[in-house]
Amino acid sequence: MLRRTKTLTALVAAFGLTMAACGGDDGGSSEATSAPETTAASADSGSTDETTAPTDSGCPSEPDLSMDAELGTGAGALEQALQCAEASPLVASGDPVVIGIMNPEGDPNGSFPEYTVMAQAAVDFINNELGGIGADYATGTPGRPIKLEVCKMAISPVDSQKCANELAAKNPLVVYSTLNFFGNHFPILVEAGIPVVVGTPISPADFTTAGVYAIGGGGGCLGVHTGLIYYATQEVLGGTADAVKVAVPWANTPPGVFCYHDLEKKPMNVLNGSTASSSSLAGSMPGLEHTGVSILPGQADVTPDAQKVLDFDPDVIIYSGQGADCWSLVNSMLKLGWTPDETPLVLSGACTDLTTMGELGDKIKGTYMIGSSSILVPEALPPGQLQREAFVYNEKGAQYASDDTSVGKGFGTQGFTGIMAIWMVANSIADNLSGDGLVSAFEATKDHHAFAGSGISCQDAIAPYVAVCNSLVSASQWDGSQLVPVKDDFSGLDLVAGTELDFGANG
Repeated sequence: MLRRTKTLTALVAAFGLTMAACGGDDGGSSEATSAPETTAASADSGSTDETTAPTDSGCPSEPDLSMDAELGTGAGALEQALQCAEASPLVASGDPVVIGIMNPEGDPNGSFPEYTVMAQAAVDFINNELGGIGADYATGTPGRPIKLEVCKMAISPVDSQKCANELAAKNPLVVYSTLNFFGNHFPILVEAGIPVVVGTPISPADFTTAGVYAIGGGGGCLGVHTGLIYYATQEVLGGTADAVKVAVPWANTPPGVFCYHDLEKKPMNVLNGSTASSSSLAGSMPGLEHTGVSILPGQADVTPDAQKVLDFDPDVIIYSGQGADCWSLVNSMLKLGWTPDETPLVLSGACTDLTTMGELGDKIKGTYMIGSSSILVPEALPPGQLQREAFVYNEKGAQYASDDTSVGKGFGTQGFTGIMAIWMVANSIADNLSGDGLVSAFEATKDHHAFAGSGISCQDAIAPYVAVCNSLVSASQWDGSQLVPVKDDFSGLDLVAGTELDFGANG
């Protein structure tokens, strides 16, 4: 069995209404980055011939396959690419490989531009330094560049379908679906023979659609919400059988309803014994009492909702929402006298915003993050390959990002690492690159290394969550100035073992 590594990929389940049109100049494609006139590769190697093998000894001629045994399939190939890029950056050339991306942007009620910004940053890194898809590092031969076709969408069924049709017409190798509330884009793309990779699964269709691959660490709210419950009840509360209270504010959106009822409320009922389950922890916390407080997204002040949370007199508070909503709730609770010392707060990685957190400083000291926040603080990680990859993310993300804030946001990490994961899998079939080939490659993954992440194992997907290829999460704690890892790879998936989906229709 492979030795598991730290879960660094951003695990997020964010909810919010957005409105933005697909296509057009403000929502259209980003062209593949062209090679600079004088490349770092030619400067470092002393050669301007792209097909000449790098002369710098820092570029291995072969991947170190021993790394695969420890870190998962593809780890050695990734490290070879990173070393060769450092020794002599390789600029992609030839006909571009199109990757589509659907992303909600443009509405103050919920917009995730950092997802697209950092996806493009990853593409630029791949094209300018890693040689694109199918590079041969032994000979210094570049592969094909990636062209990211962006469709900015509103959160509406019509816009979801519109984006799918627009992207399908561009004949992409794959479409990267960031957050989608409806799942009605899947039939359009899958029937067109276009694989769909989901970065942040939040809706039932994201979890249960055959031919769809949810590669984001933790499987979106499947992993992160059950992880929130597991960490809050077993680590913060110690799994006690005594009387304890858990308050769960939740995002009142279509996927928010499902994720709260199926992946937060249900596992807590499993713990207190009111819902039957085959979980090893079923009925272990008979004194557990909980309440949910629905929160509409996009509100600057949610003091009435915060008051309801605090009036419950909870022993711990759990929340997952889009970044702005998280800190609206936190600021409202602070105004009402809440402190994390008195009542611990456990947030999802979707809430990660280092700029806002830095401004709050010691006011939120002790707050926990469940997801992949460690990627943002590589200095806090023990030396090793994933620390190295976290440093690469921060360096290259900052270098190529079109704004300064996206690098430090949870959805930003998801955009970058998601594209890197697609690139790694595509590289493995570069000699026969096709949609069908990519489908087969994803379906075959088991402990496949993911850039700065916990790996992809689509073979291990469990019913009814057949599209989820990763359910591991990690925990970090804010020390007043940075996030510090406190618990490595764990999963709360057992808490929903043997249960039926709960769509929350009955409240």
